[in-house]
This record gives sequence, C-alpha cells and structure tokens, in this order.
Amino acid sequence: EDRSIDLYDGEVLYVDNAVAELVEALKDEGVLDDTLVIVTSDHGEQLGQHGIWGHAGLHEPVIRVPLIMRCPGKLPGGLRVRGYAQHADIVPTVLELAGISVDYKFDGVSLLSLIRGEGSREFAVCETWGERCIIRGEWKLIVHYEAELKALPEVFPQPYRLREYALKWPLKTLLERVRGEDGVGYELYNLKEDPMETENLAEEERDVLSELRALLDEWVNRHVEPGRDPMLHLEQYTQPQPIDYQRL
Repeated sequence: EDRSIDLYDGEVLYVDNAVAELVEALKDEGVLDDTLVIVTSDHGEQLGQHGIWGHAGLHEPVIRVPLIMRCPGKLPGGLRVRGYAQHADIVPTVLELAGISVDYKFDGVSLLSLIRGEGSREFAVCETWGERCIIRGEWKLIVHYEAELKALPEVFPQPYRLREYALKWPLKTLLERVRGEDGVGYELYNLKEDPMETENLAEEERDVLSELRALLDEWVNRHVEPGRDPMLHLEQYTQPQPIDYQRL
C-alpha cells in the first residue's frame, strides 16, 4: 500500500512539472497574463481507503479534486475560496470571465459570485454507478441504489468483468451497507468530526438522513429528464423485454 501511494505521489509530481512547463511556455510567448489557466482533475483515487482501490465510489478521496484558476486582472491572486464547486461550473465560469452570454441552460453555475464572496450553493451533488451523494454543511449522505447490486451478474456476465469488480470492490465492502426500509443502502458522515469517513452514522442520525435524502430526491426530480430515473431502474437489464436505450 505504501508503495502504491508513493507511485501515486510520483504521478502528482509529474503533473506538477507538466503544469510548470505549460506556464513557462505561455510566459515565453508573452501571453501568460492574457490567458485563463485552469488546473483541475476529473476525479481522485481511493488507495485502499474503505477497502477500495479505484475511483468509482463517492468518498472524499475520489470526489475532492483541485480547482486552481489564474486570470490576471479578473481573478484575485492567492485567494483561497471555501464553498461548493463542481465540474459543471467550469464552463459557465469561463464564459462569464470572457464576457460571453449564451442562450443555454447549464447544469452548473458561474463561480465568480463565490469568488467575490457573495455566497455558495446550498449543497453539492455527485453521482456514479448506482450511487449518488449530497453534501450540505458538515453532513454527507451517500445513497447506494440496491438495483445495481441485483443487476451486476446480468449487466456484466463476462467473467473478466466480474473479476474486475471483485478486485476493486470486495464482496465484504459491497455488502457492508446500512440498508433502510426502502431497500437502499446509506452512508452518512459528519465531515467536520470525521473527515476520513470512518463512522457511518446512518442508523444514529435518522432525521439528518431523511432530510438529506428528501433534498437529494428533490434535486433529482428537477434535473433528471422526464421519465424514469435511470439510477433507480438498472434492474431493467434483468428483464427480457427490449430496452429503450434513448431513455437511459
């Protein structure tokens, strides 16, 4: 495990050096101060945390990524901003910085109001295979939709895919969920008191869980296109009738 972390640190150093080369190239061309530079990542990695090796979960090592922006004259230098930012916010932010107005509804919002200290969104939502999470304040709820576990053998009947899943997500890890009465698994963490997400409070903090789940469901109803929520209907893969792939 230590060697794997060392190798990952080496990759981070490699990227750091590559960014330095890019900055130097922009400087040599005389356009650095006229260029918006953004450094970010699509995801992090779990290097053994929670018994997982990979990046398909929604724990903090996966979803917390860097977001560094440099744009002299339009963004203050050296400012560290606290608040919620998501990848979907990058395009609206770039457009506002460039003074470009488009008649299009984005999933994200410009981060300039957050940078100016005018407040952040109330909560953030992330999702991946059969899981969604919502973070508000110190609380984070991960929802595991049970349908995915039931559908796994049918979705990935090839032995090599099942082996891949078994290596990344051991059966013990997959099944260690606190299941609610609705057949869905929950992980609830207080990130202020437990930033490493080691103590699942789903049983102890039922009121918090219910409030966050309701907020998440409301968000889904606003953002998912009319029709079936694909996250809740993965079990359709196990049915013999044809699948309307345009609805997935």
